[in-house]
Amino acid sequence: MLTFHRRVGENHFLRISFSDRSDGDARRSSFLSGNGGAPVFPHQVHGSDVAVVSERTTENQLECDALIVKVSAVPIGIRIADCVPIAIYGSCSGDPVLAVVHAGWRGIRDGVISNTVEELVQSGCSDLRAIVGPHISVDEYEFGADDLSQMVGSLGECVAGRTKDGSPSLDLRAAVDVTLEKNSVTLDCMVNRCTAQDPRYWSYRASNDEERFALVGEIGMA
Repeated sequence: MLTFHRRVGENHFLRISFSDRSDGDARRSSFLSGNGGAPVFPHQVHGSDVAVVSERTTENQLECDALIVKVSAVPIGIRIADCVPIAIYGSCSGDPVLAVVHAGWRGIRDGVISNTVEELVQSGCSDLRAIVGPHISVDEYEFGADDLSQMVGSLGECVAGRTKDGSPSLDLRAAVDVTLEKNSVTLDCMVNRCTAQDPRYWSYRASNDEERFALVGEIGMA
């Protein structure tokens, strides 16, 4: 488990964690269930919808690809294989707010990051920052020409690359960088680990793995 701690205000801190193989399959109900209950996970659909979570529940009723929490002791999470896990955090009238985002290429195209930021800003949040977790690198992410052209049209030439074999590829990191910058979100940390190359992570693209690792975030009292 790779964990980041961030202080927000006088009375709160954030715990933002990226699991790996050693932590078990994040799809299982037993995943991280030993600390008072498992995190709240949505039913992810590679879309752009965002939901606000106000209580701890194991019922997977939220169909979306980003969650926001403003209360303490309610962990939220998203499951990942090769897409980009992003934690976005800030303060709202001195109190912390935290979002977790599952950003695949379709979600980025359709606005999942922008929609999350918009929801945070409309709630009065400011000084937004992002921690970006392990995801598939441009070296490994071969991408179709038509879809790549569409992404370039939206985000610019920087998102187009080549795999290690010379095939056209999508640079998800660049796509996230551009989108965060467009939405005035400061990059706090980028975890430079490729899920298709690093044996600590499962990869659907490289190995057709069904298992998932997770991004889990929680607001705590200092």
